[in-house]
Amino acid sequence: MLYTNIIITDCIESTKRNVDRAVTTFSRLSDLQLNWKPAAEVWSAGECINHLVTTNNLYLTKIEQILNSNNTGTENAYSYTQSLMGKMIAKAVNPANVKKSKTFKVFLPDVSRIKKAVVEDYINTSTKFIDQAMKMNQLDLRKAKLSSPVNFLIRLNLGDVLIIIPKHDERHLNQAERLLKMKNFPGE
Repeated sequence: MLYTNIIITDCIESTKRNVDRAVTTFSRLSDLQLNWKPAAEVWSAGECINHLVTTNNLYLTKIEQILNSNNTGTENAYSYTQSLMGKMIAKAVNPANVKKSKTFKVFLPDVSRIKKAVVEDYINTSTKFIDQAMKMNQLDLRKAKLSSPVNFLIRLNLGDVLIIIPKHDERHLNQAERLLKMKNFPGE
């Protein structure tokens, strides 16, 4: 059986690993390298990271509303079960699933030239996410609900989001790293 404190701890640790990876791998890239793509329909490394910033910011706003509307209580280890919709989304964004999928318009990356600051933006949104997760130990993650940024009719529990975001981030960091290994990727 899973408990909320385990979900929160796993989320924080995974997010910290993703941030470390982004810093190590992408902060050294030039604007040219961040914007390079092997074909017009493929996202650049910068677009992958910008997509994470865009997506995560939409969730962070909703999480902040939940945190602000719930009284802080004492830490409690509630049991946790993922929702059916949460399971479906987590499976779709799982890094092991390399099948391409279309993203919703609200999550599309900025198509203008991506600047190196996108890595700092990712660090900032991830740090805010970690800070928010650290405040959730008193919440029953099954009962705290939020609507998806895609469609307000899609409801997820807060625990689903703590599982989905780190997996989604890892998936797109993998995607961005694959570009760096392509033979035509520009040198420094």
